Amino acid sequence: MFMPKKPLSVTLDESNLLWLKGRAAAMKRRSLSETLDELITSARAGGHGAVTARSVVGTIDIAPGDPALDTADAYLQDVFGASVRRPFVARETSPPYPSLRNKSRRRRG
Repeated sequence: MFMPKKPLSVTLDESNLLWLKGRAAAMKRRSLSETLDELITSARAGGHGAVTARSVVGTIDIAPGDPALDTADAYLQDVFGASVRRPFVARETSPPYPSLRNKSRRRRG
């Protein structure tokens, strides 16, 4: 059964808009409207859309010697401290080259 589409104005947070644009590109869709329509249709049908991961279960390894993560805070503080102590190289950007458009050109003809 064909159901005509109706126009709708949607206001999205900037990060959600960026995510939607990424989904449109990944799904090879022509427009954000088409992508949004397909995601909502999939969600209504009980599917997961183009999303593959729905859980973090099994993605993190916990050290067998510390199953309660009692030393996790100290470990993260050490890792962060080591990262901050590494030398940081900062470079200034070079000035842009002058535009070639402003130079006079010889006319043909």
